[in-house]
Amino acid sequence: MTRATRRLIVAHLTTHGMTAAEIADELGVSRETVRRDLHNPPPSAAPEPAPDVAFGEQVLSLPPSTQLRQDLRLLADSYKAPAEDVAQQLLHREAEAIRDRMRARFAARNGQARANA
Repeated sequence: MTRATRRLIVAHLTTHGMTAAEIADELGVSRETVRRDLHNPPPSAAPEPAPDVAFGEQVLSLPPSTQLRQDLRLLADSYKAPAEDVAQQLLHREAEAIRDRMRARFAARNGQARANA
């Protein structure tokens, strides 16, 4: 995962109430890395080059990366589906997995708070 991607994820998880320690555990990085990411937030959106992947009127631009293009092509061939569909499906799956882990952590935290009350 790139530094920019990690910073976006750290910012997102922080706004959803996760602590630096929880985010570090979730992403497999040190707490210090999370703290640095929080002190150096992702840059604001700048004008991007022409989109590589488009969904109707919404557009998702991918960075100019040969490896990323090769990976997306491999996934599209493996799933026998258009690259746009594969990208959407895999992003959704990963986001749902993170949401499930966050729900479980919040439920455990709420259960502990109720038990201590």
